[in-house]
Amino acid sequence: MVPTTTPETVETAPVVELRPAPKPFSLARRFSVPLLAYAASRVITTFAIALAVMAARSSPHQVLTVWDGRWYEKIALEGYPLTVPQADFYAGTGRQAQTAIAFFPLYPLLVRALDKILPGGADVAGVVLSLIIGAIATVLVWIVAEKVADRRVADRAAILFAFSPGAFVLSLVYAEGLLIVLAAGCLLALLERRWVLAGALAALAGASRPNSTAVMLACAWAAGWALWKHREWRALIAPALAPVGMLAFFVYLWWHTGEPLIWFRVQSQGWGEKIDFGIANLGVFADVITRPLHNPNRVILAVSMVCAIVLMVILVRAKLPGVLNVYALSGLCLVLASHINARPRFIFVAFPLVIALAKTIRRQTAFVVLVGVFAASTVMLTVFYGLHRLNYYP
Repeated sequence: MVPTTTPETVETAPVVELRPAPKPFSLARRFSVPLLAYAASRVITTFAIALAVMAARSSPHQVLTVWDGRWYEKIALEGYPLTVPQADFYAGTGRQAQTAIAFFPLYPLLVRALDKILPGGADVAGVVLSLIIGAIATVLVWIVAEKVADRRVADRAAILFAFSPGAFVLSLVYAEGLLIVLAAGCLLALLERRWVLAGALAALAGASRPNSTAVMLACAWAAGWALWKHREWRALIAPALAPVGMLAFFVYLWWHTGEPLIWFRVQSQGWGEKIDFGIANLGVFADVITRPLHNPNRVILAVSMVCAIVLMVILVRAKLPGVLNVYALSGLCLVLASHINARPRFIFVAFPLVIALAKTIRRQTAFVVLVGVFAASTVMLTVFYGLHRLNYYP
């Protein structure tokens, strides 16, 4: 009998799954699309500003501080006046001279602070501030879009936002970018039910521009919804804090000038701005129809109003969270119902519109064409307002 041996059992080596090391978190990588889109949009806007400077034979300072920019620069350097000048500013109308009292303080305060650090004067500080704020605003719009939709929509929304026709103000000494930053931060806080933060940001927005009332309405709507659905009484903090910034400015003007309602008088008598339930806007359409080549500024306003109405329909159909709809729709309704008209920069402030557009557009070709139209409009408006005359008001 032949002895047999049993071979020793060979153990199989354990399988080790090799996974790539996680990449370190990078803000630049995460926000690469909005930041690159914003950088590209500022390049073409700078080109348009240079065209305006050469065509008008003016200085960059005159273009960068056109209209409102000069008032903000004046406030940053001199503060608010003690009295309203008495004059017949528009001959035969009885309206008084315009004054810096009409402009809210947060943006010029930031310009003044930055002017103490940077060389070149308040206009340089204002442009640098606007450019920085514009980058932050584009990133925040991207974050809001990603939260309510997905990354693809967020990328498209950021691109549309950066190249929006009204986005030229992000290169000028204007406060719209600051309002968008504070409004977007507030809306994000409302979506996450962080009521104290939302109220604080809304209060700061109230110190930046008068159309921040849309942010206050969004706070009120979100709080009402939280009370109805969750009995979350803490939500009332947001609408309670929201008007503090605007009210503080009015109280300051009362103390500073001795007149409690001076801001409202300046708006009415100096700028002739009021709620007229769309009568002024209807007048713009009538003028464009009867005299289409008389005033190109009115053609822009008429086109802007049509675009605003179309975008409002798209916004409602996109089914975004209600708080975004309340902010955008209330802001646009205020513009359409008032004497200030639907200027491109006021439509631009209603940034949920670009999120709705990004969500609605399915085909890549249509998206590329729309971006091209937006970019061309940005260049045209920048040059047009850079060549402004008395009635060409951005």
